[in-house]
Amino acid sequence: MSVLRVHHRPTVRRPLLLAAFGGWGDAGSAATGAVGYLVGDPPPDPCATLDPEACFDFTVERPVTRRGEDGRWRLDYPEIAFHVLERPEADHDLVLLHGPEPHNNWRTLARAIADYVAELEVETALTLGAFIGAVSHRKTPLVRRTPSSTMNQRLADLGMEDTPYTGPTAFVTAVLHALDDRAVPVSSVWAASPPYLGAPNPAVSLTLLEGVERIAETSLDLGRLQGLATDFLRKVESALRENPEVAERVGQMVDLEDQEQEQESEPPPEGPPDLPVAGDVVEELERLFRESRGNADPPQGG
Repeated sequence: MSVLRVHHRPTVRRPLLLAAFGGWGDAGSAATGAVGYLVGDPPPDPCATLDPEACFDFTVERPVTRRGEDGRWRLDYPEIAFHVLERPEADHDLVLLHGPEPHNNWRTLARAIADYVAELEVETALTLGAFIGAVSHRKTPLVRRTPSSTMNQRLADLGMEDTPYTGPTAFVTAVLHALDDRAVPVSSVWAASPPYLGAPNPAVSLTLLEGVERIAETSLDLGRLQGLATDFLRKVESALRENPEVAERVGQMVDLEDQEQEQESEPPPEGPPDLPVAGDVVEELERLFRESRGNADPPQGG
């Protein structure tokens, strides 16, 4: 029995695949937020999905019970879905893949994804990730990883640094290698997210999609996301102005950035590094943001 459920066969022109998964490789929900922005709300019907039972431990990623518009109760299972975004005015249609990071069957699922992507004749695939790095909210570096020499040179020419990271990794990396095995030109693009902002971070999502625009030489209509990112950063700066001690610690991190110290380039295996602003700065900023949102707990990445 196939782990991939094809609902309809889309017609796509020179498709570009963007893929992101929640969880460990999605700091600040930035990668899934980037793809989710393009999918839209409400999302279109998926053209294909992965079998939830093949993907998830339901005691970890729980199904959701809710009442539908018809008044009847429904049970919705977590889902990894393909969506197609037709763009007649652009050179490339988009194939968008996102959902929670699966718990099980990584090799089988990654191969099924790669087979379907190859069947759609995707021209270029970009997998997106976000990691907690030694950066402030004022700077969002992008790094690359790709097994393709052609894609590697392409991203290097755009100024995206290669990552030296070795160690535990995310499902998005399994997809990267499965796509390369099917001879799909593919690269993984990761953005660094500051350790003291646990809330969904539209500024990092924006940086990822701006990187996609440069790589694919296409416009993604990012105006609304640019507005969200600007408003988010304005609120962060306002909170810092009202709390000089916290601002001073964030300033220490900015100084480190200016010194161009060597940084890790993907998620560290055991959480954020021990940074000057990690700890009490995190707690203080999250307290401030909770109060500004009416004492709601801050959502966490993934």
